[in-house]
Amino acid sequence: MKSLNLHNSEVAAHDPELIDDDNPEWTDEMFARAVPFSGLPQDLQDLLSEEKHVVPDAESSSTRQPAA
Repeated sequence: MKSLNLHNSEVAAHDPELIDDDNPEWTDEMFARAVPFSGLPQDLQDLLSEEKHVVPDAESSSTRQPAA
């Protein structure tokens, strides 16, 4: 996978390998609408800051073997 150096003027702007339709580059409008985390409502900050606990499903945990 190619790495993108945004400060390299030699990188083609429309290199097909650098285009990601699921995550396009931000536009000036997107940057203008963006807010910092501290600008979000407190209840949303709290929700996003909660520690996440991942519980493996029964199928994947039954096939695991103890480390030797």
